[in-house]
Amino acid sequence: VSNNNVATFIKEFVVRLPDGEHLDFIPGSYSQIKVPKYELKYTDFAIDEQYKPEWDKFKMWDLTVKNDEETIRAYSMANYPAEGDIIKLNVRVATPPFDRAKNTWMNVNPGIVSSYIFNLKPGDKVTMSGPYGDFHPIYNSKREMLWVGGGAGMAPLRAQIMHMMKTLKTTDRKMSYFYGARALMEAFYLEDFYELEREFPNFSFHLALDRPDPAADAAGVKYTAGFVHQVIHDTYLKDHDAPEDIEYYMCGPGPMAAAVQRMLDSLGVPPEMIMFDDFG
Repeated sequence: VSNNNVATFIKEFVVRLPDGEHLDFIPGSYSQIKVPKYELKYTDFAIDEQYKPEWDKFKMWDLTVKNDEETIRAYSMANYPAEGDIIKLNVRVATPPFDRAKNTWMNVNPGIVSSYIFNLKPGDKVTMSGPYGDFHPIYNSKREMLWVGGGAGMAPLRAQIMHMMKTLKTTDRKMSYFYGARALMEAFYLEDFYELEREFPNFSFHLALDRPDPAADAAGVKYTAGFVHQVIHDTYLKDHDAPEDIEYYMCGPGPMAAAVQRMLDSLGVPPEMIMFDDFG
């Protein structure tokens, strides 16, 4: 249906199920996509204009990818059931390691599946299956909930939060979502969460940007400068009466998840209160 950039290296990939097909799933689930043999150049990609300067800077257009055998990969779904018979993924293109000495990419294949998805156009057909996984909220609890996301880790968290608020209209639990990004142009779906904040007094959204961002300042976007684990600690948990009684739901890049885990450990949060979708 659509395949558009939502950040420099992340696309929102949306497919519609075949007529008559319906997908029953619990938000936080993932689906699998099957990738055939193929070969392509990154110059084939359709990249939104505002992100092209970064692609130029990192010499992304020089990359090529070849897939010699059918491959399957899993991606968490960003959609929630009320959005109908679609599957929505947030896909980050996986690049080879960068050789700083030579100022170019190492001679390694880029991500086979993410490159394939980045090149898909509306009307293309894909083979997918699902739902899978057990990264689901605890619905029959009244405990406070805190979500932590970064990068493409947005996907299952958006699904969970939108379902809890929009569909279940959960108003008897305190809920907050902290999302970390490099800069404002790397953060997406913000309006979804601002709308929830306006509608539900028990929900709050907090954007953490790695460093002060003039574009965010100019746009009047509310954010805190710093890495997301530090922002959660300094602006909320350090003054919280009982951080160990909160349910934590986390999805994002490995280093972010590890830093959040260490921060929660230092506050005495037991491991069973921390749920995470490990896509690293």
